[in-house]
Amino acid sequence: MRYREWFKAIAASLVMLLAMGTVPSFAQAQTVVVGRGADGNSFDPPESDSFEAIKMADLAFEGLVRYKGDSLEIEPALATSWTLADDGLSYRFELREGVTFHDGTPFNADAVVFALERQRDKENPYYSNLFTRWPAKFANVKETVKIDEYTVEIQLNAPSPALLPNLAFYIGYIVSPTAVMEDKDAFRNNPVGTGAFEFVRSERDNFTEYTRYDGYWGDAPEIERVIVRTIPDNGVRLLALKNNEIQLAYGISFSQFGEVEEEPDLNLLTANSLGISMMSMNTEEAPFDNVEVRRAVAHAINRDRIFQTVFSGYGIKANQVLSDEWFGHSPDGMSYDYDVEKAREMLADAGYPDGFETKLITWTTPRPYMPSPRDAAALVKSDLAQVGIDVTIETLSWNVYRTVRGKGEFNLALGGWISSTLDPEGIIYPLFHSDYIRDTDGINFSRWSNAEADAALDEAGDLYDEAPRAELYSRASELIMEEVPAVFFAHPPNAIAVRNELKNVFIHPSVWVPLQNVTLEE
Repeated sequence: MRYREWFKAIAASLVMLLAMGTVPSFAQAQTVVVGRGADGNSFDPPESDSFEAIKMADLAFEGLVRYKGDSLEIEPALATSWTLADDGLSYRFELREGVTFHDGTPFNADAVVFALERQRDKENPYYSNLFTRWPAKFANVKETVKIDEYTVEIQLNAPSPALLPNLAFYIGYIVSPTAVMEDKDAFRNNPVGTGAFEFVRSERDNFTEYTRYDGYWGDAPEIERVIVRTIPDNGVRLLALKNNEIQLAYGISFSQFGEVEEEPDLNLLTANSLGISMMSMNTEEAPFDNVEVRRAVAHAINRDRIFQTVFSGYGIKANQVLSDEWFGHSPDGMSYDYDVEKAREMLADAGYPDGFETKLITWTTPRPYMPSPRDAAALVKSDLAQVGIDVTIETLSWNVYRTVRGKGEFNLALGGWISSTLDPEGIIYPLFHSDYIRDTDGINFSRWSNAEADAALDEAGDLYDEAPRAELYSRASELIMEEVPAVFFAHPPNAIAVRNELKNVFIHPSVWVPLQNVTLEE
């Protein structure tokens, strides 16, 4: 059966399920239906471990600040203004008055302190072991304290130039203290925030429903409901968009971008991400503890072919962790052009004239930084075979993959990162600072340690002036290129596909897709 016929069959099956009542029908006026590839792990924002979860947090929650439209400018949200202390060690925020959570309880300084301190303080009774992203985003936060009913101060152990961008997204979202204290375990399935839409219900692996929050402090959304449907197959999700069963689709594969662009009723919306796709080499284990072996691997991989095949030529081909659109990108440093003979010579010089056997771990489903992990793994295997490296591909479920990678129990690992913090600190620091080499949940996937790079990253994190920070990040980038703990493939774009009827919609460089201002034309 050809793909087109198969998609039609799937669509017919969905129609049948709708008729049988298995899948609720949401075809009503003022309802926007969104399609995504998988469910998230939690509706509690700081527990989010993937963009699937973060997308849901964006609907119901807000932070003290947010980005102004699709720009990189920070503007007020739940805070109306803020000031940085002269010593750079505290931010004071004046809070918006008259805001209520979806459960009717008031937003105030106590709520901000509760939301942030339950993540920072592991002794807090409402702390969760799933708050794993706090150290990467707010390591310099000493404490959040209440000054008065509508004033809070975030006190710092050291300067934190990325604090405001970090507060703009899910880890900085403010939750209802009342709802969390009522049942902290139930909260991850019944979230309560201050956002433009409030959570109604969710059916695992099927749909999640939100309704317009009539008590919202800002401009009321025109649409009344948002339904998020889980449609795992990319092709079926695109077909649902074409058939107007959904109006917005996340996770359209790079290979489908051209198809979307050819459809007169659809729009492909993109934004350049602060992201990277890559293959990490475990620098703690032989033979990848040998820098010459890592350099040989980098020369052996045809990155052009991977960029054109896996990413369909969309985005920016990468040779370092930061693209030239972000400060900290280095115009200098070592490069690794595709050169099979050079790779063979380097392997021989490193003591592996006949190559070696190794294992590459990957996973099954597309992610924003790796649209086709199976294809990428196959291409890497093929390339490395040309220089005598026999690669066994181990394909794992996403959760198992993350566990194995976090423990460092691998030789090679496909992966990537898209930072919701639009500051180089949000990507180069967690991926390559030795502080993030951990026993169970390491984010420094290559487990690479370099004292000079650590020092540069630490110093950059203490400065508010962008110019010297750029120089330090550039130096760290050069060290990473020199010691090549990872092979970089692409800086992928963020993308969504939408129907023409959906207006005032965009995807932000941070992957934020605000829906409170969208309209749906009849």
